[in-house]
Amino acid sequence: MNRFNMWSIEGRVIVHQSGLSIEVTDGSFNNPMDLSIKGDKGLTAPELASMIREGINYAVENAVVARKKSTVSAEKKRNPKRPILKLKKNA
Repeated sequence: MNRFNMWSIEGRVIVHQSGLSIEVTDGSFNNPMDLSIKGDKGLTAPELASMIREGINYAVENAVVARKKSTVSAEKKRNPKRPILKLKKNA
């Protein structure tokens, strides 16, 4: 089983099936400057470091797809099909 199947991305948070969540509080997935780790109970330091590395790698490889989806939805919001306001000239 591919270990990457155990991860998901929710905004700036990477979540593992086990409940471990890694939030990038500063920087990006490609260049994280500060992380907030939750749900790390029962993991040794080497296990936690490995999980963090795996989660960040998953996010780097899969964030492009999420970013493309959010860009498309943002473009739809900015470019409505019909004009929002119609102006009439006084004759």
